[in-house]
Amino acid sequence: MPNVNYMGSTNFLIEVAKGKVAGHSFVNKFGHNPTITTATDPEDVWAGGGIYAFYPTSAQAMEIVSSSTEDGPGGTGALTVFVYGLNEDWEETTETLTMNGTTPVPLTNTYRRMYRAFAITAGSNETNVGNITVRDTGTSTTAIYIAAGDGQTQQAIYTIPGGHRAWFVKGYVGVSSSAKNLANGAVFKWKVRPNNGVNGAWQVKGQIECINYGSSWFQYEYGIPAGPLPEKTDIRIECTEVSDTFGVVGGFDLLLVKEGYE
Repeated sequence: MPNVNYMGSTNFLIEVAKGKVAGHSFVNKFGHNPTITTATDPEDVWAGGGIYAFYPTSAQAMEIVSSSTEDGPGGTGALTVFVYGLNEDWEETTETLTMNGTTPVPLTNTYRRMYRAFAITAGSNETNVGNITVRDTGTSTTAIYIAAGDGQTQQAIYTIPGGHRAWFVKGYVGVSSSAKNLANGAVFKWKVRPNNGVNGAWQVKGQIECINYGSSWFQYEYGIPAGPLPEKTDIRIECTEVSDTFGVVGGFDLLLVKEGYE
């Protein structure tokens, strides 16, 4: 380990980001929900909309598909996509997938959790043309959603891998500029669920209301990183109520520490 100070110091965090602190790493999650209404809230901060629901108790077979035939061989959109998730043993698992447009393509691995994906090659459009979904082949529950044109997931959702603990470093939320004349805005909750594999309960770990123009975003940096959060803990940002129809964003930074390196 390099000669650095207390883990909240700037020097330490930079060294972790550079990969120079053994057993330590960073996770940055960011999300966008383009449309939440008074009739649909609460919703989570992710591009798929609604409450995120892919939390199976065992690893599931998955498939990837697009809403456009252009995302596939000979198309102008996304050709290959890289996905991240956790396997049956809660270990981080990745793979590269070749798109086939609106025809579902099975994933090689099975997954308990999935939290990130991005296009790595594309045709002349240089990103995905359609909405790309990774879903459970048994229930069609969406685990990954890449909105058309994004080329990357936007979901403020994460699960701590097995054999790791995590500390919150920073988080943010905000409402879209279309909400600037509203008398009120949106209430956000950071939620975690320490997962015992059966019936872990969601817990609120932070809450804020973003209101009219000039106060439409909020960022919080912990003076002392909050935690630790144990392995297998699910994390999400939920927008619990809105005063009108608009989009929201949110995200968080985690310091991830492998067992034996605390």
